[in-house]
Amino acid sequence: MFQLRQLKIFVAAAETLSFTQAAKRVHLSQPSVTEQVQALEQSVGHPLFIRQNNRLRLTAAGERFASRARELLAMADDAFREVRGGIGDQGGTIRVAAPQTLCTCLLLPQLLRFADSHPGIQVSIQERNSFATAQAVLGGTADFGVVHGWPANDANLHADLLARDMPVVVMPSGHPLSQASGIRPDALAAFPLIATMEGCRYREYLDALVQESPVRPRIRGEADSVPALMRMVSAGLGVSILPRMAVDADATGARVEWRPLSTLGEGLPICLLTSASAPARHVAAFIDVIRLAATRSDEPMPAVDMKHRAGRVAIAK
Repeated sequence: MFQLRQLKIFVAAAETLSFTQAAKRVHLSQPSVTEQVQALEQSVGHPLFIRQNNRLRLTAAGERFASRARELLAMADDAFREVRGGIGDQGGTIRVAAPQTLCTCLLLPQLLRFADSHPGIQVSIQERNSFATAQAVLGGTADFGVVHGWPANDANLHADLLARDMPVVVMPSGHPLSQASGIRPDALAAFPLIATMEGCRYREYLDALVQESPVRPRIRGEADSVPALMRMVSAGLGVSILPRMAVDADATGARVEWRPLSTLGEGLPICLLTSASAPARHVAAFIDVIRLAATRSDEPMPAVDMKHRAGRVAIAK
């Protein structure tokens, strides 16, 4: 049977894809990390990593186990906090920054539920682009941030991989592609594309994905925000590619559908950004909630009653 210590080591290796970097994170030697991972693989009865040319890649079993390992570690942390007094009656503020799409689909529903179960907690959501999110964390105006994609390297900024958000093709209702269960990039060559502006993380993602097609689709229009892009798609101007969690038709009122994009890639990373200092206990507890929610990023988020539940939630744009 495995131990929590082994799970922490495995998660560190899964997030860094390096035994050397994992060893630094968990403050062990690299041989010790390798030994613990091997012992864990023997316990579960499957290889968790593919080792090739000093590089690591998760196996299919490793991907599944990483999700469960994070859940188990979060449950263990919750249990320890309850035994030590918990945070239920404590006050405090949680300040989190993220792009609009992740605020809407990931952070806001979880923050509202967390605030409901912790009445003394005040919560603040800051809608920022990816660069501004990192700056908010570094500058101390946000306790943590969540972004799509890896941030620029900074010694004072810690980035953890929460999950990978798989791409989907967004199309108007009744579009011919809506009959497909999975769409290959080369199938998009027959349709005009709607993209976000140059420099946007989602535009970079779209450009990388269409490189898999021998014929590059024509970009017919550009939008400076995801809601505007969704409305352009809804109007029939073209189709688009977005990470799954960026698609929130209800928030924009757009009449669109989406289907998975069959791609060779691993999906766009969803990263948690924190500073070098340890978070307060109530912030750490909420970070655990976000870790669990992000691992289920391919599932639709349930609706949230904003009208009656946003009394202690401030949203800054």
